[in-house]
Amino acid sequence: MSWSGKRKFEYLLLFIVALALFAGVPVFFTVYKPATCSDGKQNQGERGVDCGGPCSHLCAADFGEPHILWTYSSRVVTGVYNAMAYGENPNQSVGAEGVPYSLKLYDAQGILVAERKGAGSIPPGSKFALFEGGIQTGQRIPVRATVEFPSTISWTPARPYTSLRTLSIDVIPDGAGTRAEARIRNDYVSTTIAGVDAFIVLYDADGNRVAFSKTRIESIVPGDVQTLYFTWPEPVASKVVKTELLFSGSIR
Repeated sequence: MSWSGKRKFEYLLLFIVALALFAGVPVFFTVYKPATCSDGKQNQGERGVDCGGPCSHLCAADFGEPHILWTYSSRVVTGVYNAMAYGENPNQSVGAEGVPYSLKLYDAQGILVAERKGAGSIPPGSKFALFEGGIQTGQRIPVRATVEFPSTISWTPARPYTSLRTLSIDVIPDGAGTRAEARIRNDYVSTTIAGVDAFIVLYDADGNRVAFSKTRIESIVPGDVQTLYFTWPEPVASKVVKTELLFSGSIR
């Protein structure tokens, strides 16, 4: 190839490169999408799909499933029941908020009486409750309850309310019904706790749960003492010899 031919070839090559850059760079930035923690792919050093590594969501496969110890329904008045699932999170350093669940009540023939869907909290390394109140059952009587988690639980680093302390619980008659008063104290030095659900369980001498309920802690500042109130419109069926108070949330 002559000197002039080489020059023409170099000019042609430069033109092709420039044309490729001119056309290719915009196309690249239009088509290319950077890896994220919500793209449905395991990339950017993630331990699983959109979890672990740089993502805030932890991989469910790295942690144990919560243990449901019992699920039970309790009559409030004729045709109206409360239902609760009582469980324990074996994972000491992770919890979950807004966990969807489905509580179902069945009669003695195994026929579904009622279903209630909700979302609850699973605190790290402690007991927890999923509660649905005022479930209408009509003339049918539920004898069995179940809880299901329809989706994978999304764990995040958390610590339980270890310094939200129960000071006392009193169960007393209240007109035609029953009332429980629970005194609690926030032992944290600088953490105000707000928007927390509190659950109470009443047990008889045989360890059977005879009633349960739920209330809301709007806010409790460090060192503050509050009284929580739980009520039932009818007397509790059995003598209460033990009480338990559970809290719904966790601190991140």
